[in-house]
Amino acid sequence: SSTSMACTWNPDLASEYGKMIGTMAHDMDVSGWYAPAFNIHRSAFAGRNFEYFSEDPQINAVLGSNEVAGAKSKGVYSFMKHFALNEQETNRLNMLATWINEQTIREIYLKPFQTAVVKGGAQAAMSSLNYIGTTYAGAYAPLMKDVLRGEWGFRGMVLTDYFGVYGYQNADQLIRNGNDAMLATTDVTNHVKDKSATSVKAMRQASHNILYTVVHGYKYANGDPKVQTPAWQIALYVALVVLALIFLALEYLAFRR
Repeated sequence: SSTSMACTWNPDLASEYGKMIGTMAHDMDVSGWYAPAFNIHRSAFAGRNFEYFSEDPQINAVLGSNEVAGAKSKGVYSFMKHFALNEQETNRLNMLATWINEQTIREIYLKPFQTAVVKGGAQAAMSSLNYIGTTYAGAYAPLMKDVLRGEWGFRGMVLTDYFGVYGYQNADQLIRNGNDAMLATTDVTNHVKDKSATSVKAMRQASHNILYTVVHGYKYANGDPKVQTPAWQIALYVALVVLALIFLALEYLAFRR
């Protein structure tokens, strides 16, 4: 729990935790980590407070950025999330509009993310499901382009939170405004259907951002990674060979008789 980590007030421990996550990622044969989460404990009743550090942006910033840096030292990129202003879970899929002034956004809600990029070297981000004013956060160019990439110098990829097409998620709108990939585990409508020149240009840039992030992971440290055959696939091949031999043996016996 990130809240438990925040209670330690220990940046060095956060760094070690990030390194442990990086080591675990090597064991699991993965390169990215959907964490840490940098949102604020704005209310004690928020449904995912356990996933966030504290109500204080400085504690979030210091501990979270150290976790990011620790994982990065192992060649693992962290998807800092949920970017941004995702401080409540109730109605988060129902076009939840967040109204706030810029000074408050910068001093409280963006401070941890900024530190994760500038000091922690964050290479990836997960955008949030809420709206900022009247615009879906993942497709809000002033946040995704102007602040994240322009002001903070972020170089990497931005992924949506779950892309379930909740009535407002539009892949073409997302890639045009700085969100590079749509998080979906099934074949939902996360495809870019617009094939115009401007859409293709946006897809090219999004692809570049994704590939840039991936090749800076540990798997590409020494060039192209060796493709490993998963254990289940090896077992399947062995089973198929055994079945084939059994059928051949039965066929031989049938002919003999």
